[in-house]
Amino acid sequence: MKSWFATGFLSALLILLPLRTLAEGAGSAPHAVSEGGTFGIIYENDVFAGDDRNYTNGARIDYLTPRNDLPLWARIARRNLGWLTDAEDWYAAYALGQNIYTPSDISRDPPDADDRPYSGFLYGSLGVVADRGDRLDTIALDFGVVGPAAQAEWVQRTVHQAIGSPDPKGWDDQLDNEPGFRLLYERKYRFLYDFGFELLDLDVDAAPNFSVALGNVDTSASAGLTLRIGDNLDDNYGPPRVRPAVAGPGFFEETNGLGWYLFVGAEGRLVGRNIFIQGNTFEDGPGVEALPLVADIQAGIALQFGGAELTYTHVLRSPEFEGQGSFSEFGSVNLRIKF
Repeated sequence: MKSWFATGFLSALLILLPLRTLAEGAGSAPHAVSEGGTFGIIYENDVFAGDDRNYTNGARIDYLTPRNDLPLWARIARRNLGWLTDAEDWYAAYALGQNIYTPSDISRDPPDADDRPYSGFLYGSLGVVADRGDRLDTIALDFGVVGPAAQAEWVQRTVHQAIGSPDPKGWDDQLDNEPGFRLLYERKYRFLYDFGFELLDLDVDAAPNFSVALGNVDTSASAGLTLRIGDNLDDNYGPPRVRPAVAGPGFFEETNGLGWYLFVGAEGRLVGRNIFIQGNTFEDGPGVEALPLVADIQAGIALQFGGAELTYTHVLRSPEFEGQGSFSEFGSVNLRIKF
């Protein structure tokens, strides 16, 4: 039953994880290499909200190299991006992911032509991350495939069968196969504030973010703000998410004992192109009219113990297409481990 897909996915992860620098004198970084890289798993699903529609599932595994431990391609990128940032700490980022989208009523066959189409995106990602201490710059390229080759139908039907959920009926009308790419630039700031919480040993910070995406999968621009309160906030920039939300870098510093923080945030996204709503780029097929402005509202909690961090984020997303009517709702679980 297409077990080759799962095997291939895990094999690709095992190939990505060892992609660390073969130390070379040329291009060495100004700071010493930090201890270990960071491995992350993100799982987003509307089952956390009791729904099964729209953005129904997103999964991503990623690896972030140790600080300034860069492979050749990332060192070349750092040399050519000096105009963008004066950061001295750089990371290389690798990821594999899959997103799944369905209409509101998965029992219909054929699906409602006025609802969003069935679609999936299976992709890899390469990127560089520059940390200035108070500002983070990320440039990444997501590349993969949209359509049956993304194996979204097989994944959803297999999971639904395993957990006893209704079988989605309309996958025969999903988007056709199409190569998909997205070039992204993300910037996130971090401002720590002192509001007298030192008596409780708590920190408060604000992290505005901006991003631009260009590609046949997604062309958009966004801006948002996250507010956090908790312990040791200066060791990271908040939890990463599955794109089109700001993905974040995924790194954090190890702590002694237990650390935590609570957060709330909002992001507005100006949409120029969304293949998962509007349909295939170069041929006719299912698709609906995308709304030009989409907003995410989120809140959650992060717990950190030593070299591991577990985060839960609950997200409300405003309607994304004409006629949707109601907000989408889903949860996001993120586990990060330093090693």
